[in-house]
Order: sequence, then C-alpha cells, then structure tokens
Amino acid sequence: MSWRVCALLAAGLVAGIAYGRVTQDPDTGTATWDAARAAGFAGYLLLWASTVLGIGVHFRLRPGGGPLTLFLEAHRICSTLALSFVAGHVAALLMDPVVHFSPVDAVLPFTSGYRPIQVGIGTIGLWLLLVTLGSTAVAGRIPYAKWRALHYLAFPCYLAALVHGITAGTDTSSTAALTIYAATAAATAAVLFGRVLGRGWVAAGEASSPVR
Repeated sequence: MSWRVCALLAAGLVAGIAYGRVTQDPDTGTATWDAARAAGFAGYLLLWASTVLGIGVHFRLRPGGGPLTLFLEAHRICSTLALSFVAGHVAALLMDPVVHFSPVDAVLPFTSGYRPIQVGIGTIGLWLLLVTLGSTAVAGRIPYAKWRALHYLAFPCYLAALVHGITAGTDTSSTAALTIYAATAAATAAVLFGRVLGRGWVAAGEASSPVR
C-alpha cells in the first residue's frame, strides 16, 4: 500500500472527524471524543496485526501454506493503515473541545495536561511507528544491519501502544476492551516466544547435523 493511499485515508478520516466536530452539539456532543476512541482502537489493532505478521514473516510462518509474499504484503498494509488511523486519533483529540489537546502535546511526550505520562507513552509510540515505517521506505538504500535495528523498534512501538491504550484509554474499564488487550498481548508474546524457541531448535538441529 502506497504512502498516497495512507495520506488519502488519513485525510478522509480527518475530514470526517472535522465534520462531526462542526455538527455536534457544542454542549453535549461527543463526536470527536468517540472518533478518537474508535480511531485509537483501530490503530492499535492494526499495529498489533502488523507486529504479529512481521514476526511471522521473519520466522517464515505461513498458516495455511500461503505464499510468504502474501503475508509480507499484509504486514505492510496493516502498518500503513495503522499510521492512518493513528493520525485520525490524534486529529480527533486536537479537535475535541473538552480534552484541550494541543499540537505540542501530540509531538512532545509528557506535555499533555490530560494524563501526561500515559499520553506521553502514546506519543513515544507514534514516533517509533514513524521511524519503523521510515525504515521501510529506505530499505535497500541503507545497510541491512541498520535497517534491521530500526525495524526492530516495532516491538517497543507495539508495547508503547499497548500501555498507552490500557492506561490512557477511557474504555479500559470495560470487559471487552480488557479482553482485547489481553488477547492481543498474549498472542504477540506467543508468536514471539515461538520465534525465539524455533530459532533455538534450528540452531540445535544445525549443530547436531553430521558434516558431509
């Protein structure tokens, strides 16, 4: 998925949120806040899917025996879509008349007047997402070791998004939200553990194989 599609989707989300902001009741309207919650959750789930798919691609896991390129493309699409929805999440917070979230709060961690630590962790996650996607854009133009080091920032990026969602989100008190966070975190840990364990099995197998 190209950066143009990402930009167009983000622009569409922002336009829709702006329309909701203009048309909502100035006293009781919650369109922007609802949009922030929905876009944030969607961004988190897409980031989670991208992380799990990325681990699977690196580990060469192919459920159902599908081509590896298919899972690689799904990984890229989820990453790009995640950025679009995170942009919508931030835009909705900037437009919300109650939270008073400023552009500075969006780019500088721990400056928000609303739950500064929790929101700051989310800001750090945003920067890590940008760096990770940026590494994809320059892949092939920088040494592989540097690209891999940058791309591994996807792990702390996902962790930051998880912590941000649990601690800053107002939906965390609901059973459904907690179930989603727990299930996605457990799935990520299981796939990551399988990758590390599988690497150990491969190394052990290679070490025990007779030299021919």
